[in-house]
Amino acid sequence: LMEILKIPEDEPIESKWISRAIDDAQAKVEGFNFDARSHLLEYDDVMNKHREIFYKKRREILENPSPALKEKILEILEKAGFSQKDFEAKEKEVGSEKFLEAIRGLCLKIFDFYWISHLEEMEHLRDKVSLRAYGQLDPLVEYKNEGFKLFRNLLSAIELTIAQTISKIQIAKEPIRPQPVVLPSIPKKKVGRNDPCPCGKINSKTGKPMKYKKCCWPKYG
Repeated sequence: LMEILKIPEDEPIESKWISRAIDDAQAKVEGFNFDARSHLLEYDDVMNKHREIFYKKRREILENPSPALKEKILEILEKAGFSQKDFEAKEKEVGSEKFLEAIRGLCLKIFDFYWISHLEEMEHLRDKVSLRAYGQLDPLVEYKNEGFKLFRNLLSAIELTIAQTISKIQIAKEPIRPQPVVLPSIPKKKVGRNDPCPCGKINSKTGKPMKYKKCCWPKYG
């Protein structure tokens, strides 16, 4: 530009037209950056609302005492069409406190699994709606509307998974351990000296059993 206008490089630029053009360009850049930052904040606001609702529900599971937790679980089961009596039977069999603490841990794992999945879906949605500006659609409005549907599906999926998982829980029964059998002792019959020897030895000469006194009695008698 300096060469075209034949202005020496060391000569200061004092043209009002050039100064105004530079100011206008700078204002446009700053305006563009401001709009970009504003849109980023608006997108973040959508996720912040999701996060606020999600963690409120998660805290209800984490912090509620056992009676309130049980009431919440029974509500979820009823809403999903599962048996509350089956839940209470399992609770009675295992023990209320032990069973409800196991259910609490199970629910928290389900919450966390679906939240990570939701974050990934919202990130994908943000990239997808940015292209809709070419179709004269407001990407932010599209992001809010579709994000709301995804979040509503998230909450429904969490409750349904909790209900399904609880209904499938099988309580393992402890195996019946066989008690040791104590057999009554049989008193041993005392062998007489003239009785056949218990060892069963046969007299080779007579072919009859050896008498105890002539066989094993000298050893054990």
